[in-house]
Amino acid sequence: MIPHQRFQHGERVEQLPLRKDKTTGVLYIREKDVQRVFSGATLFKVDGIVIYYLEDENEEEYEPKRIGYYPDDVVEVVIPGLTHIHTTPSVDLSGRTMAQTGSRNSSHPTQLITNDGMELSVSNLSLRPYSVHTSTLVRSATYSVERPSKSSLSSPNTIAHQFAPIARPMAALSAIASDITTIQHQLTHSTDQQSAHHQQLLEQLIQLLKEQAASKEREEQMLREQAESKVRDEQLLRMQQETIDRLTVAQQKIEAILVQNYELHEYPIPRLFVILPDSYEKWDPRNIMAERFRLFFLCECGDHCNPSVGSTTSSGQLTIAASASSTPVPVRSSVHLAKHEGYEISRSKEFFDRYGPYVLGMLRMLKHCLAVAKVAAPAIALVESGVKDVMDGVTSISETTIMAVDMSIDFLEQKLDENATGDGISKTMAGSQEEEEEDMFSGLTALEGADLRRLDSFLRKKDADKILGNLYRITLETGHVKWVCLHHYRQVYRETAMASFLQCVETNGGTYDPQFGKVTITLKSSIATKDFFSRLSTQAPAVIGLRVMLDWSFGSVDLGMLVDKIAQSNIQELELGLMEMDDPSLLGSLFRPGKGRYHSLLGLLSNDRIKRLAFINVDLIGPRTSSLPKTHRPTLLQSFHYSGWINSFDDSRLAEIISLCPGLVDVKLGKVSATSHDISKVDQALGSLSKLKILNRYNLYFDSNVEITNTTAPYGTVALRELTDIGMPYPTGPAGLLEAAIRRSAATLEIQQIRFGSIAKSQGLANILAALPLRRLYFDVPKDDNMLEMVLPSLNLSQLQLLIIDYHKFGPEMEAVLAARSTEFTDEFVLYLEHEKRLKADEAQVLNSREVQGSPMKLARRRVRVVDFLTTDPEYYRSVTSS
Repeated sequence: MIPHQRFQHGERVEQLPLRKDKTTGVLYIREKDVQRVFSGATLFKVDGIVIYYLEDENEEEYEPKRIGYYPDDVVEVVIPGLTHIHTTPSVDLSGRTMAQTGSRNSSHPTQLITNDGMELSVSNLSLRPYSVHTSTLVRSATYSVERPSKSSLSSPNTIAHQFAPIARPMAALSAIASDITTIQHQLTHSTDQQSAHHQQLLEQLIQLLKEQAASKEREEQMLREQAESKVRDEQLLRMQQETIDRLTVAQQKIEAILVQNYELHEYPIPRLFVILPDSYEKWDPRNIMAERFRLFFLCECGDHCNPSVGSTTSSGQLTIAASASSTPVPVRSSVHLAKHEGYEISRSKEFFDRYGPYVLGMLRMLKHCLAVAKVAAPAIALVESGVKDVMDGVTSISETTIMAVDMSIDFLEQKLDENATGDGISKTMAGSQEEEEEDMFSGLTALEGADLRRLDSFLRKKDADKILGNLYRITLETGHVKWVCLHHYRQVYRETAMASFLQCVETNGGTYDPQFGKVTITLKSSIATKDFFSRLSTQAPAVIGLRVMLDWSFGSVDLGMLVDKIAQSNIQELELGLMEMDDPSLLGSLFRPGKGRYHSLLGLLSNDRIKRLAFINVDLIGPRTSSLPKTHRPTLLQSFHYSGWINSFDDSRLAEIISLCPGLVDVKLGKVSATSHDISKVDQALGSLSKLKILNRYNLYFDSNVEITNTTAPYGTVALRELTDIGMPYPTGPAGLLEAAIRRSAATLEIQQIRFGSIAKSQGLANILAALPLRRLYFDVPKDDNMLEMVLPSLNLSQLQLLIIDYHKFGPEMEAVLAARSTEFTDEFVLYLEHEKRLKADEAQVLNSREVQGSPMKLARRRVRVVDFLTTDPEYYRSVTSS
């Protein structure tokens, strides 16, 4: 089918064949082609929009004029014609006036008699009653008078006779003109009324819109109030729940205090005890009454001594499950004999009569625990001289221990059989020996306070320090009293103290990572800081890492307290951030005589526990500290990070710190200030580090006037494993220092990203980049520098994922070089064209003009992005300066 374009004028639609440009191949149609079909066509529209003629590359219209091809649209043809101005009178125009005008004109049918005898009637000058057209009125008032012949003009009488009737038509015309003026005034008045009506409607519409906006504002205000009310209700419910929780906790504490007061009075000595024979080899079963026994207390450790079950003492914060009643004896599978030689019993007959059933029950419990191996009972070595040693925590159970328990059970069973009915508590302790193991303790009840206090009178040898059986009394959160051995006492105290410390961390919005033993916290007041570091030094032996930010107006005394408390803790990795307040008085303190505001921080160098030290937001360390004494011993620091600005007056202090740490492996230094002309002491200190493996430098030698010699070692003197140099205005220098650092570290160096500033031309550096497998590379070079042309053809692309180049310094020649090497790209490779200001429209089209698949001269569209330097620069800085 022949390509064509449809044109329409009114109801007429025509299809005209298209022409094709021999150069560009663009389809079009000439204006003359359309004018042959639609005569007079000079204007064309598509969907009501006027279309322009096609232009050449010089933005000049083609000759003959061309119309573009619109395959899916019909082009409307506009032909200019005679234009009439219609003025329609308003409804209030009196029909009576129109009728009068018509009747007046029709009642005088003035006639003009020509020499040919023709009559010209002017009755047609009457106005139409409903619509008046100015053009019609003019045509109605026009009449033609034929030119008289010479013969008619020759007679004066004839001329007078012929022109006499003209006066009447002229009068009629005057009347018509008057009527026309009246009608025009009426039309003007009607128009004014319509304008006033329209203005009134417009004002009403504006008022409605204002009311609608006000209504919408009221609805939005109502919604906001409802949302605020919901938030207040939720806060109220939360406060009510917190109040209920506090009341519950307070009630529990009150109950615990009451229980504690009672049990402290009722249980002044341990409650669990057994008797064992004093000598095993001299034991005579025929005369058991003559044998001597010793009393041994039992450690009451249980779930409350095991942090994994969530129990602690009263000073802790974790929840424990307390016994419902203090009367039944809590049978713990971890109950064991305390490490003690035992006590000789006086008045044995009275003792067995009073405590025999209770002791028998305790022996059965101990035997049961030993039989099922649920506790680690110390072995009791029975020798001729008696009980010589009780070793706590031994995993293997001695046979002599079980035999001693059996002997005691046999003795008490025989004793109780002989005296089946006893007095005192023995009446409540009767139990059948034939009952099953699971019910062997159902009738066993705890001793009352009076019985325990009386027990003390039966012990022949008492401890001088009043520590019965080497047991210590602890109080659980519920108020119950327990007697435990020294090992479990320390364990409970340690877990309790750690729980208290963690609650302090949580209260201050901090976090604790138990896997690495690290606390991250921001302290915002003097009280919170003192409380935290006091607990850190006494309650947190498991914490070895600390990242702390001081966000308040601290002083040198506070920093001194911090250093002292850290020295008393187990901190090995410290990250200290000082978020200084904006106080102008602090600047004046920089120049006051004395040691300086931050001098106390240098005391951290004397802490042998610290292996990693990082100062965050710490600036002006030079004037805020004093020189270290020359007799200061070297530290054991292995990592030192200083992320603050480095000025010339910081050079000496940082050099002293680095020199005191010969074992440094990791050094990261902050940005060198543009006003600093020389930090050679820091460079020389870095050159003395023989174990240096990781180095981070930022903005070295910003001042191009700095004299750099071969003795300068900004990158150290040993082989490195990681090297980061951000924003290098000086990457190589006259001595080729960076090249030398990379070459000597070639066997071990792992550089994933590097950023070049004002790069000096160096073929050696280009060769290094050709061999170095980078993941990220940043170029910021002068426009007239040919470094990119030198580097891009041989740049190692094997692992490169991101290449950042200034948008305005990246030309088509450079893109062609990269496009030719597109087969070497990784799947993640992207070119960032960085710009500092808003792009122009033609510059923004550069990105869109790239093809999806790319070409030999241009990269594929997905490989290129135009980005703002405010996005790339902070992101890059964080990636290389993060701790």
